[in-house]
Amino acid sequence: MAILIIGCDSKGERCRKCGMLVDQAPRWIAGLTNSTGTQERFCCERCMFAHLRSPEGAGDHGAWVTEYYTQKRMPVGEVLFVMGSDVTGPMGKALVPIAGHTEAEQFRKDHYGTRILTADEITLEVLREVAGKPSGPSE
Repeated sequence: MAILIIGCDSKGERCRKCGMLVDQAPRWIAGLTNSTGTQERFCCERCMFAHLRSPEGAGDHGAWVTEYYTQKRMPVGEVLFVMGSDVTGPMGKALVPIAGHTEAEQFRKDHYGTRILTADEITLEVLREVAGKPSGPSE
């Protein structure tokens, strides 16, 4: 008797935080260099920031995201993040990375965003808010 198993392709790089296949949503890929100097990629900005803001992320640096309009890899310090918009990423509600203040403000208006944040303003509390989770101790 032959059994056919249909499901997710187990091949490919997985998100360091959630385990999702990174290349399934290439327009959302984010990454960083970990404390040992190894490049790590994540399925989206939310997973990357969740890792970076956790004790596991201590010493990690060089964080980058895929900018929404250009689809180019950009350092997190060179983009703004629009929160609360109608645009969703692989993990649902997203912090949409937009290059430029004017562009971020226009995106916020066009997509009903609620806030524009810098990378430094994205804390575990903000990540819980984006995910719709109640405030509480870090996970």
